[in-house]
Amino acid sequence: MVKPRVQWLTKDHSLWEVDWLRFLFKPVQDYLEVEFEEDKIKTDENTILICNHSVPYRNVLNRLRQEGKKYAIVLLSDENLIEPCEWLHDPHCVGLIRNYINPMLLGHPKVSVFGLGYKIGLVKELQITEKRELVWSFAGTPHKDRATVIEKFKELQPYKVHTCSGFNAADGLNTKEYAELLKNSKYALCPPGQDSMDSFRLYEALEAGCIPVCLKNTGYWHVYPSYWHGVFNGESTLPFVCENTWEDCLSILKQVEKEGLYEETQNDCRVFWNKWKTAWQNQAVKLYEKL
Repeated sequence: MVKPRVQWLTKDHSLWEVDWLRFLFKPVQDYLEVEFEEDKIKTDENTILICNHSVPYRNVLNRLRQEGKKYAIVLLSDENLIEPCEWLHDPHCVGLIRNYINPMLLGHPKVSVFGLGYKIGLVKELQITEKRELVWSFAGTPHKDRATVIEKFKELQPYKVHTCSGFNAADGLNTKEYAELLKNSKYALCPPGQDSMDSFRLYEALEAGCIPVCLKNTGYWHVYPSYWHGVFNGESTLPFVCENTWEDCLSILKQVEKEGLYEETQNDCRVFWNKWKTAWQNQAVKLYEKL
């Protein structure tokens, strides 16, 4: 029996998510077939197609249908929720795993969610040590209210902030520098991304053994009791610092430090993250098995 394929159609030559995607699909395919041109995607077998709205992936779906093949979609980067996902009604489609929660698709029988994961090369640079000299850190663009948030937390010292001009910009930290910052920080500020509640920062903090500090929701739309309960679906409580306002986050962080609960909270985050990495890997395997 010929195995289904796992193929990634992308325009992003940096392959930002490649390490994370390799991890998720390692139990079924220990490599990723990466193509930058749609006509190089093979449609002779059932396929998991990894893609986003910037590539003409629907042309690939048409070819799969013509070949009588089944397919599943791993949808990346739909932070603006512009993908209609109309192919969910197609009997050839067995399922969708997407990051960035779409409230309209929560509970859909074919749809599952997984976290954004971490950038390429980060894990290789993360040789975790227990000695963390910084109380907190932040690396990223100071857009929206981030500058105000940073000012609120400056009373907790020592800290380190590195701001840059944009996502993956030349004036940002390189992967090794970013990994060193996270390894040296007890807590990592994880404000919302520019267009969504979500950001790579929270998952990278968890991978680095930091305790993320984030908001429950933003003004865009709300998931009850928090956006993160939608990502980590089924959890009743979250181990990291997650509150309605940054003032509340600061108060909780101070309480954790005052009561000597840092190590316990850090360990809870570590157990939580390992659990969910395994759960999302199993989710990818189940999607593969449907083909």
